[in-house]
Amino acid sequence: MIVSKVQKQPKLNKVVVVPPQASAAKSAIVAASEPHGSAAERQIRERAFEIFEKRGSKPGYDQQDWFRAERQILAL
Repeated sequence: MIVSKVQKQPKLNKVVVVPPQASAAKSAIVAASEPHGSAAERQIRERAFEIFEKRGSKPGYDQQDWFRAERQILAL
């Protein structure tokens, strides 16, 4: 019998990207309107999506993108 580890995948619900020129008030409204997750999780989702786009939007690396974004955001 072959047993393999099952890794828990991060939930990528919905990505909300606020343009850089958006005001602080608008960013606060977007953050407050999110029903799930913390502000850090929102930043991680946004960064993971940026990484995905920089890679040419090629699928199959969602976990690597998420973990890379998580390291970058939480290291600040």
